[in-house]
Amino acid sequence: MRHGAVIVLSLSLFGCAAAFRGTKGKVSIESTPPGAEASKGPRKLGVTPTEVEVERSGITQVSLTKSGYEDHHGVVKKQMNPGWLTIDILTCVFPVALCIPIIVDALTGAWYDVDKKYVATMKPGTSGATVAAAATDGSIPIGEDASSAPPPAGPPVEMSESERKATARAAYLEGVKLQENGNCSEALPRLETAQRFFNAPTHLLHIGQCQAATGKLVEAAETYELLVRAPLAKDAPEVFRQAQDEGKKELAQVKPRIPTLRIQLTPAPSSLSSLVVKLNGNAIPNEVLGIARPVNPGKYKVTVWAAGYKEASDTVDVGEGTPKALELKLSK
Repeated sequence: MRHGAVIVLSLSLFGCAAAFRGTKGKVSIESTPPGAEASKGPRKLGVTPTEVEVERSGITQVSLTKSGYEDHHGVVKKQMNPGWLTIDILTCVFPVALCIPIIVDALTGAWYDVDKKYVATMKPGTSGATVAAAATDGSIPIGEDASSAPPPAGPPVEMSESERKATARAAYLEGVKLQENGNCSEALPRLETAQRFFNAPTHLLHIGQCQAATGKLVEAAETYELLVRAPLAKDAPEVFRQAQDEGKKELAQVKPRIPTLRIQLTPAPSSLSSLVVKLNGNAIPNEVLGIARPVNPGKYKVTVWAAGYKEASDTVDVGEGTPKALELKLSK
């Protein structure tokens, strides 16, 4: 009897749920694809998948960032556990308890269950951190719409306009010389440097040409698109207009050369849990599965993993202008 009174008194001081299960719950933070940087407010949680303790009370917001994907923001789900609430109500019947357990557990959130898993699907796009960094260093993402891209010039702010132009001209001339000698792989970084220091259609034209020459057909098409859409001032040099006209012709030649690759899975991706698909070792968004996606010519290895199934992989050679389809069947 004495021991029973001690237990009841203890529950009255601490709360039933708080005493037996604690005021925190563990949640596994996962993402598709994995490898995203997770955080809870200013606190870094690590790279997904990762596990963290969160308070049962209040709202727990999580954020995930990954290069090549839009930032993800969400809230960990929590549900009231009716069993612990019932125990507190029954305990309140005894005068010695004074209904303190209800007050304690209500304040601490101990009645609530925390979902054991939080899964975020990352959407392809540009991370806010990437945009901020690009805006700081002034880099231009070749192939992106100029309306959403950071300013094209990326030299140190202390350089004068004359110094920027002179540096861009030197890089451009070196790049063109290497290109004319058939060395586009070394010419490309110099031409890209010229574009970073000074935005010019002539730079984009030669960048597109070198990308196409080195098998980067997807990138070349995007560079040409950026070139032909660039607005020119009325007093723009004639060489800029010539570059745009040449870019239109070369874009029409490059587009038919771009192959496509369609990856199909059995069972359907929507029925699979923790699905991870990698193309040559790099995770790709699950949303692109089943789509004839433009890719550069080359050899590709596709690896697929899903919970409850064996890992499956296959390779495919994709030639210029050829649509390819690869179907992988997962087995348990």
